[in-house]
Amino acid sequence: MENRQVTQNDIASCLKISHGSAYHIVHDVLQFHKVSARWVRWQLTPELRKRRVDACEELLRRFEQEGDGFLARNITGDKIWVHFHQPETKRASKEWCHSSSPKPKKFRTEPSAGMVMLTLFWDEKGVILEHYTPRGTTVTSASYSDLLKNHLRPTIKSKRRGLL
Repeated sequence: MENRQVTQNDIASCLKISHGSAYHIVHDVLQFHKVSARWVRWQLTPELRKRRVDACEELLRRFEQEGDGFLARNITGDKIWVHFHQPETKRASKEWCHSSSPKPKKFRTEPSAGMVMLTLFWDEKGVILEHYTPRGTTVTSASYSDLLKNHLRPTIKSKRRGLL
């Protein structure tokens, strides 16, 4: 418990047991699993944290007053980088070959060459808008405001009449 980054090999050698026994004890008996830390872009300042907490408390207060009708009127959005293609993994490219067969070749692809930013908006009924930001475009407050005004707003009007 003191060193959560200890390896199974270290555990096995320290306890003088086999690697398989160490694995069984850690995974099956104690039910521990290795999990990588998630990288975050920045640490919230106390001021920003307070603003987010205040916003969440306001949303909770409105939900308590209005109930499910409040949730039905909410639209959520998120941005993510996506690839134009799904590169084949090394495991997926494995094939059965005879010892006399030539080894298959796979050319290295550049994953970042086919990336684009997807901005997705949805509500309780499903996806409202998928917007792909053109390559080389920087997402600024002005471009995001333009997305909301010129793309999301008309889409809400056509797909969710009365929601605005």
